[in-house]
Amino acid sequence: MLNLESGDRIELFYEDAPARAIRATVSRLLTDRDEGMGTEVEDYTACWIVITVDEPSDMDAQQVLLFGTDFQYRLNGRPITLRKTQD
Repeated sequence: MLNLESGDRIELFYEDAPARAIRATVSRLLTDRDEGMGTEVEDYTACWIVITVDEPSDMDAQQVLLFGTDFQYRLNGRPITLRKTQD
């Protein structure tokens, strides 16, 4: 898992469509408890990452990434590759 903090600039790619980059800013990092989830979710989700999408503009501005206990990031259920940018 990347060491993300609020304000970090990130770039992500859907693993099934890597040519399309999504640029965003991390707004908040939340635990299952912060999200009001029960203990059963702990088996699947390690962290909730709220982002504000900068590009492309055809997406809703607020999105939530999930970092699973399988060490995979997902957006809308689709696996993604995530990296920090230096913008």
